[in-house]
Amino acid sequence: MSGTPRSFVVLGFASTHDALDAETLLLDLGIDVVPIPAPKTINARCGIALRCDLADTSRALACLANAGIDVKPSEEIANTREDRL
Repeated sequence: MSGTPRSFVVLGFASTHDALDAETLLLDLGIDVVPIPAPKTINARCGIALRCDLADTSRALACLANAGIDVKPSEEIANTREDRL
């Protein structure tokens, strides 16, 4: 089923530990994230990335920076499927 495309950002991390800490932190702060395989375009050392809604990107990056979690370059993607975050 297709609907209006939603934009997401994919956040990459240097380590699996960072990715898991980031997921826990962001979920605890009410920012919906979904772990996904890291796209090769991000060049993260870790195979895990987090997908979050584009509207939450600034808040997520600020929270991660405050926690000292290094985020690798992120990538914006559009999803045409109507799925939940």
